[in-house]
Amino acid sequence: MLGLAGWVTFWVFFAVFVFLGFYGARWRRGNLAQLHEWALAGRRLGIALAWFLIGADLYTAYTFVAVPSLVFAKGAYAFFAVPYVAITFAIAMLFMTILWDRSRERGYITAADFVQDQFNSVTLALLVALTVHSAPDRRDEGGPRGYDGRHV
Repeated sequence: MLGLAGWVTFWVFFAVFVFLGFYGARWRRGNLAQLHEWALAGRRLGIALAWFLIGADLYTAYTFVAVPSLVFAKGAYAFFAVPYVAITFAIAMLFMTILWDRSRERGYITAADFVQDQFNSVTLALLVALTVHSAPDRRDEGGPRGYDGRHV
């Protein structure tokens, strides 16, 4: 049961976030008919905010959903995820800042745009687009690629 301090804290934060939500809806409205406005927030987020958003997504979706289910199914095998998440995210963010800047300069919206321009290959860009499109399905499996959920 919450005491008076708990209820006051809840309602203060509730009011602040409701205000921020309505304020944000009217602040710097973009034209959502353009793909870069809808998909990339008009490229106005910046590297620091994008870093926090990607990190929050990675750590909530992967670490709090997929890893515990893998631990339940496989046991200690799943502890590979602890260094994997920390190291992969740090390395990716080193290179993603370069990719972010280059994408902003040249107007890339998708990874396939980058690949097509960089390697001058429509076929390779199509393969990247298909691979990236199927990636969320693999992440939702709850384990490494190819893990089908059956106990060994």
